[in-house]
Amino acid sequence: MKSILIATIILFFNYSVFSQRTYEGGVEITAASGSNLGGSIGGALKFAFVDDEELAFGPILRMQYFWSNNIEMGFSGNRTFFGGGAFLHYRFLDWFYLGSEVEMNQAINTFNNPSRRWSPAIFIGGGIHKQLSPKISLNAGMLYDVADALRDPITSNPSAFSLGYFLQRNNPATPNQGGGGYFPIIARVTFFFPLDF
Repeated sequence: MKSILIATIILFFNYSVFSQRTYEGGVEITAASGSNLGGSIGGALKFAFVDDEELAFGPILRMQYFWSNNIEMGFSGNRTFFGGGAFLHYRFLDWFYLGSEVEMNQAINTFNNPSRRWSPAIFIGGGIHKQLSPKISLNAGMLYDVADALRDPITSNPSAFSLGYFLQRNNPATPNQGGGGYFPIIARVTFFFPLDF
């Protein structure tokens, strides 16, 4: 594991020495939804080192707020989680990107394993990357959470992003009723802005 980390650092260092580097700030809005029963809003700030307008990488800072209001049962509540991580995107053909994002976020609930306060997320995926104007570019993609796909749902907390999953599995025993859970796939939209230093 250490050798992979060292090789990655050397690769980035060697690549960045011979490349033209620019900087971007990114703003991501995540799971902005709400009703009289509850909802969530949040997002992330990203700082991108961009080499030769192709390889973008940097840190992520995240905050998400959830609220619930159950009128029938007579209770309400809210929760905020924080986290951070890093991302690596490869932009190509002036239209697309492939990449990965690794984050550690506070668990959204702690009823399965109270001693586990943090939840890892390891996303791989891609989508569209398009320069909309000289001052703004758009990343819109689908990401698959490898860590949540391998997580044991009985002994560990769900991913902090599990409320954003939207693609439902079918249970073969009851194909018309769903009930198979959700694939750990999220949609992510980020706007990047050039930074001049």
